[in-house]
Amino acid sequence: MTEKSTVRTREMGAELKIQREAKQMSLREVARRAHWSASKVSGWENGRRISPVDAAIYLAHCGTEASERDRLLHLTRPPSELYWVRPYFDELVDPMKSLIIQENLATSVISNSPMALPGMLQTEDYVRTVYELSGRYTTDRLKLLVQARIDRQQLLQRRNPPQCLYFVHEHTLRSILRDPALMHEQLQYLVLATNLPHCTIRVVPASAPPYHLVGSRFTILEFAEHPPVAYEETFAAGLFIDERVAVEAFYILRTRLEQAALSERESRDFLVRLAGEFDLMAK
Repeated sequence: MTEKSTVRTREMGAELKIQREAKQMSLREVARRAHWSASKVSGWENGRRISPVDAAIYLAHCGTEASERDRLLHLTRPPSELYWVRPYFDELVDPMKSLIIQENLATSVISNSPMALPGMLQTEDYVRTVYELSGRYTTDRLKLLVQARIDRQQLLQRRNPPQCLYFVHEHTLRSILRDPALMHEQLQYLVLATNLPHCTIRVVPASAPPYHLVGSRFTILEFAEHPPVAYEETFAAGLFIDERVAVEAFYILRTRLEQAALSERESRDFLVRLAGEFDLMAK
């Protein structure tokens, strides 16, 4: 029976490959130096679990520096973990990097963002203003975070992107962030996003049941060769969930949102009308 990968093991695999390629080494070269089979190394890089000892040997052959090696070896412990927290306040951890790796491996992304617009669909001004509201970032850190969010959005422009479904809520869309001009620009951006063949936006109207009271902002990530994963965002941390029963609960909520949301065409028409309303308010 083939061992299933997890968010943690797939991130470790991606990190191993980055270290190898940084040294311009082939997969077979690493295998030869460590007396492993090429298939074993390939399995690790594709998300199969690697032991701390083998990971240390792999990184040693890649010449990875001690501080970076220690950070990566943390990904091999504990041996089994179906709930993985990535704290936002730890300066040594970049939680977005973990999410980006999973998004780039995914074939499908389903996002529900009841209290703010999905990060993948935010304009630069919207991103910056949301971060400013938190009041916890220096100017330099703020610039880095905004740029990281914009860079992450390149996923939607890449060749063969995942199929993306975004649920956005009317009360969020009508919440004026800073001023109507910013919201007009943001709504126009959403309208343009509906033209992408791999991007679907569904508006959950104010008349729908208050699903924003159920759970928090979450994303379901589906993969061609791995079980689906759920990701929840809070103010303090991001949480990856591999537990099958828990992930199934997110699918139940996704089905209810689909039943309550406007159709794809109705949602686009709604976004166009609301953009017009914000335009009039801004004048």
